[in-house]
Amino acid sequence: MFFRTLSIASCALPITLCASYAVAQNYPDKPVKLVIPYTPGGSADIIGRTLAAQLSTQLPSPVIVENKAGAAAQVGTEYVARSKPDGYTLLQGNVGPITIAPFLFKLRYDPVKDLAPVTMLGSVTSVVAVISPLPINNIAELVAWSKANPGKLNFTSTGVGSSTHLTGELLKQRANFEMTHISYKGSAQAEADLLAGRTQVYFGILPSVLPHIKAGKMRPLAVTSRTRANALPDVPTVIEQGFDDFETVSWQAVFAPAGTPQKIVGILNSEIRKAVQAPTIVEAYTKIGVDIEVNSPAELAAFVKKEQANWSAVIKKARIKAAVD
Repeated sequence: MFFRTLSIASCALPITLCASYAVAQNYPDKPVKLVIPYTPGGSADIIGRTLAAQLSTQLPSPVIVENKAGAAAQVGTEYVARSKPDGYTLLQGNVGPITIAPFLFKLRYDPVKDLAPVTMLGSVTSVVAVISPLPINNIAELVAWSKANPGKLNFTSTGVGSSTHLTGELLKQRANFEMTHISYKGSAQAEADLLAGRTQVYFGILPSVLPHIKAGKMRPLAVTSRTRANALPDVPTVIEQGFDDFETVSWQAVFAPAGTPQKIVGILNSEIRKAVQAPTIVEAYTKIGVDIEVNSPAELAAFVKKEQANWSAVIKKARIKAAVD
């Protein structure tokens, strides 16, 4: 009787732990939803759908993609942050709604308190590019041209507070020169005006600007990643050109709602690590310029904290305010 009573008490005392363990043991026993906070067809969508397809071959239940776009990715991010923390609703988050938005908008979610990091997926470098007619070949020449032609250098971005905007502001701060920011509502408009000569500099992500570089319409001055891009091996990094620790990338990562059992987070981390080694994912990610990178939940949490500190400092110094329609 003593041993029977002890056994019951031992599970009754930490009943939530027993329940969580049981849930994790059977996970997943129904479809898992991967929320992408952007419209279908873009690079983020390709990354998520390729991952979901591979995970569906590894897990007992399928992984289904759901696009929830709106409010600069805040709609989908908040949806996951408010979802049940059982591992069946996941977010493919990135730099915008996770590390920039908190310093520009009054959010209805806290990306640190309301989301549980799972793992990084990968990153895409940005390219500092100029229109071909401009006699500029590197960052030093860009700075010199700006100072010799005050008020004539404009840089374009895909929106106020976007990573393309803030990367430009960061370079201005680090290199101590002036450029006028001109904002657009997407890469298509931004690139069209650049190619038409109405602006001169663009901080575009690699997949977007690469076709224009290959066509000779844009000239790359630098990549903003820590190491050179495989697609542009002859283009030096900003760091190589004298700006220590200058690194900005457009990254994608997986998050779960805060409170998701650590056992489930561990399963997801392990399965995603396995998934990104699959030839289908390697081929798809390489094609759109993604450098695959996975890490632990703790490492992703530390990365988010560092990114938030970096971007908040840039935003504060540049006195950037969110655009109001």
